[in-house]
Amino acid sequence: MTMERILRAMGEVMAERGTEKAGINAVADRAGVNKVLIYRYFGGWNGLLEAYVHRGFFLSMFNDKFLDSVPDNVAPEARSKAWSEYTIQFMREFRTRKSSQELIRWEMSNGETELARRLADFRDQSYKNMVAKLAPYSDFDPLAITSLMVAAVTNIVLTSTQRDHIGDIDLRSDAGWERLETAIRRIYSSLNIALEREQAKTK
Repeated sequence: MTMERILRAMGEVMAERGTEKAGINAVADRAGVNKVLIYRYFGGWNGLLEAYVHRGFFLSMFNDKFLDSVPDNVAPEARSKAWSEYTIQFMREFRTRKSSQELIRWEMSNGETELARRLADFRDQSYKNMVAKLAPYSDFDPLAITSLMVAAVTNIVLTSTQRDHIGDIDLRSDAGWERLETAIRRIYSSLNIALEREQAKTK
């Protein structure tokens, strides 16, 4: 379909040039269409950008797929493991998606705009859906915990495009990223133990 071709071209252009340097002309050239079609389908640049996110060409698609892969009734004791695997898979996915990285950078620079707020709200809702189904211990503000973990992963991935190391972790090597994945598993395992103990005190 022409619309899908345009949206895929949008992602390719953003990955190569960055969101700030992408534009309708470049997207039209990459998609092999007249730019008039982009205005007809999307109304302009803002509509195209919003459609790119809403059509699942951003990380919300990953969230939905992960949710679909998880059983509806995950036992509480299994949720922390599932959540750590989500965080690790999110990190792997985000590392490979240059266009998603560029969108986050764009949002950070244009957060005061209505479009940036709508895009952030759409993504935030996908995280709320994740928490509602998967996060353990609803009494202990899992959305705050999730926000911290997602923010940390996002920052590390964005930093890795500009720096070789964080501390002594080599961000150019598989071994460095494996260390981070191990750390994520340990954080969630420790958190699960802490929450179990805290919950036991309230009984």
